[in-house]
Amino acid sequence: MATGYLILAFPGKNISKIKIKFPGGESVPWLYFGNDFFKRRHTAEQLGRHFKSINIAEIHNKVARDIKFEHVQWIDALNRRYGDNLQWWFGAVSSRNIYCSSLFQACCYLEILQELWKDQNRRPKLVVVESLSLARAILKWTVEKDITVDIVCSIKPKLKSFLQPVLSFLKWIKFLVILFLQWLAAHFTRKSYEQKNTDLSCSMLFGTTIHNESLSGDSIFTDRYFPYLHEHLLGKQIKKVILPFFCGFCYNYFSIYKRMRLSSANFIIKEDFLRFSDYLSTLVYPLKVSRQKIESTPFRGFDLSDIVKQEQTSISAILGLEPMLIYRLILRIKQAGFQPTSILIWYENRPADRALVAGARQVFPQTKITGVQMFLHSPNFLSLYPSESEVEAGLTPDLLLQTSKYQCNVARYFTKSITCQPAAALRYAHVFNSEDTPDLNAERAKKSILIVLPFNIAKAVELLEVIKSVLDQIPNDIRILVKTHPDYDTDALVRAFNLHNWPDRFQNCSGSLSEVLNQSSVVISSTSSSMVEAVIKGIPAIFLGGQTLLDQNILFNQAVDIVTECFSAREVVVAIKRYLDLSPCKLSQYKEMGKTLRDIYFTPINEETMLPFFGVK
Repeated sequence: MATGYLILAFPGKNISKIKIKFPGGESVPWLYFGNDFFKRRHTAEQLGRHFKSINIAEIHNKVARDIKFEHVQWIDALNRRYGDNLQWWFGAVSSRNIYCSSLFQACCYLEILQELWKDQNRRPKLVVVESLSLARAILKWTVEKDITVDIVCSIKPKLKSFLQPVLSFLKWIKFLVILFLQWLAAHFTRKSYEQKNTDLSCSMLFGTTIHNESLSGDSIFTDRYFPYLHEHLLGKQIKKVILPFFCGFCYNYFSIYKRMRLSSANFIIKEDFLRFSDYLSTLVYPLKVSRQKIESTPFRGFDLSDIVKQEQTSISAILGLEPMLIYRLILRIKQAGFQPTSILIWYENRPADRALVAGARQVFPQTKITGVQMFLHSPNFLSLYPSESEVEAGLTPDLLLQTSKYQCNVARYFTKSITCQPAAALRYAHVFNSEDTPDLNAERAKKSILIVLPFNIAKAVELLEVIKSVLDQIPNDIRILVKTHPDYDTDALVRAFNLHNWPDRFQNCSGSLSEVLNQSSVVISSTSSSMVEAVIKGIPAIFLGGQTLLDQNILFNQAVDIVTECFSAREVVVAIKRYLDLSPCKLSQYKEMGKTLRDIYFTPINEETMLPFFGVK
């Protein structure tokens, strides 16, 4: 006899087939499993008030916290089984990057469903999923639990799965076009501008990301990832060569190649070193990946084989193209006579980072590799944390540099086998500027709530919708300031939110983060390091957890009164009212608390704290 009944459906424009399954007048508890907030919002609107979405924000956060260590160990086992092939390390499964791999998110969804099902009063009657492979994993779970399942609206996801090879081929074509445009830019700028005679034999190799604004119109290089360090090197007359990783250029490369050629900084332009065989080897790389057969063991009783297969076939083949080219480039610069004195890379444990380390280990075995993580780690952004299997395979730097001793402990969560050292927090020099601290007792500071939005515009809209739902409970004389992320502009945000529903009380604010913080008495955010900068100034912060996306509360380990973690609109209102009614004594305590947190997270910049960047303890 079946232990329950569940409708499993997929989002779409017309969900009348789902509503037909529930003809009665009773309330229908339901779940949405997927990353697309706009599809979730549309589904909720189409279902109507008869369907009650189950708030899973808090349980989602708890599940992720409880299973992530075991999940990384499970991936470590796969890495040890398949890591003899270099291409495995450039793929989605081994990457653990939640922004290109849905594996950890899927594990959380399965755990949430199982946890809710244990309680007869919390069981969903409907689960809407975006992923066909996740739906198959749920079906296998229901068979094991003897749950009767009815599947609705499955034609579109099946069609999308069938067309996946075509979509992957189109992405391969896009990569080929970009390669060709980069080659053209390199070729014509090499012919047009005088070549610099760079001594590659005795220089420090920098691996850093280049944006369009990284090089000014007169070719002056500014590194947003290593501020102050290049100037420090210049003062010590240490030669450096920069290996650029491009970000945000789409199809326009001629200008940046021209500026790199003309810059006084020395850039490794890959087209000057790579040969036809390197491009050919890279372009046939997807064929090697597609032939690799992966068998995965169950994770906590769940069969994830369909999800792993989808990750390998639809993501890994394309994800590994650029890393493979970087790996080949490192081998070529060795042949050109380059022998770096040391290697310093901005390290996020991306496939591209692994490719650089793998190539350097092969051709520069005696050169020390230092990975710099001058950022604050989010709890569920798993790829930022090196794992034991990655250290064993020699794909991690010899040394990690963090913003503080505390951050060293955080970064080594999954392995203690990697050496870590605190160094000058280059990107956070401003947090030690006492003159930049606002007067929290000032009347203006008591009248504003600052909402700092994350880089994901869908997550930003979700956050704003929660705030909109409680505006009637926030006094009208309290200003609501909205600070958008640089990855999108205000117009795009308003369109995504829905122009006709944008509240008049939402005031878009420009200026630097420091300037807008000085106008605020409370900060609300999610997945943003701006919360840390707020509390360091003594400004209380509210973290709002999301429903379906993994939370990234950077202050997750700090049990302090200046930070409140919320998982519902009601909790947000309570926190806002408490923080708007703080006494001068409490505000002074928060300022001291902020200084304590600053010293926990950041190391000041001075001559001594700069030494680790040059291999000096």
